Amino acid sequence: MEALDLAKKVIATNLQLEQDQLEADTEILGNFPQFNSLTIVGVIGSIEDELDCVIDDEDITTDIFTTVGDLATFIESLSN
Repeated sequence: MEALDLAKKVIATNLQLEQDQLEADTEILGNFPQFNSLTIVGVIGSIEDELDCVIDDEDITTDIFTTVGDLATFIESLSN
């Protein structure tokens, strides 16, 4: 699965949205009132499950949740 598609999937699933509502430039932080610390835990857990990896706490910053594209870039970095 492409990183952008995975980013859309995990955001849509955790925020109970349709994936077609999300684009690379869709802002996450401040755009969805239901996006909070519990959502972040869910998103990170979903990524870990999909990629069969463990994400270190120090790698989780607000920068990766600015836009869907930023989250996709983070997901790509996990593959390298």
